Parts: sequence; structure tokens; C-alpha cells
Amino acid sequence: MSHLKTRAALVLLEGILALTAIFGAITVIPNLPHDWIKGSVFPDYSLPALALGVLVGGSATVAGLAVIFRPMIGAVASVVAGVMIIGFELVEVIVVGFTLMTYGAGQPQSWLQVVYLAVGAAIAILGARLWLALGGRVPRIHADGSTAGSRVFGP
Repeated sequence: MSHLKTRAALVLLEGILALTAIFGAITVIPNLPHDWIKGSVFPDYSLPALALGVLVGGSATVAGLAVIFRPMIGAVASVVAGVMIIGFELVEVIVVGFTLMTYGAGQPQSWLQVVYLAVGAAIAILGARLWLALGGRVPRIHADGSTAGSRVFGP
């Protein structure tokens, strides 16, 4: 896949992620049953809504725009955005639970967790791929612990 196709795929995935995360933070999370988080570290849905809207939606928005205007920065931002949604979904699985079966209205839609875990992984992998395609380097750590001679931000 050429880096232009990688950039296009990242912009598409990050755009969808940003829109759905911000929409979910504003309209979906505040209306979820309180029983789902009873006994968890969250007293209400304020913190999960902020995390989804600001951390996940915000990082996806920044990453998508950076991929368009500053691809090298966008590549790194994409990896961060992918890790953000993966982290959010893993916390959701721990707090709400996970099952691939849907038991009717008022029950968690766990299949969405799987979808967004896959989207996060795809964004992170495509971001790393773009980084390498644009000449980014992975720092080499020498036996003495130094990174002397390694170029982290390209040629």
C-alpha cells in the first residue's frame, strides 16, 4: 500500500472514530443505565464521557488533520489515537463486562467493543506503517543504554 493510500485510510478511519466518539460522548454515554457501572470506580458517566469525547475523539481529530497537513506528525498521532481507543475499550470491558451475545434492550452491545478494538489496532498499525514509509526510524538502543547515532525523526 502506498503512503498516499495509507494516509487516505487513516483519514477515513480517524474521521469515523472522531465523529462516533464525540457523538457517543454527548448523546449515548449519558443515557446508559447506571447499573452498568454500579460498584466500579466511576460514580457516574461523566469521566467515561469526557474520556471518550476528549481523549478518543480529540486524538482522532488531531491525528486525522495531522495526517493531511503534517504526515510525519500525523503518523505518530495516529499511533496515539489507536492506542487511546484500545485503552478506552479495554477499560470498558473491565467495567461493563464483555459478551458477544446481545441479551436485548438495556444490555451492553459488546460487538461494538470488538469493532472499535479492531479500528484502534488498524489505526495504530497504519500510523506505524506511515511513519516508516515517510522515513521515520525506530531508535536503536545500544548495549550501554544509549541511542547515540539513532535518528528518530527521519533523515
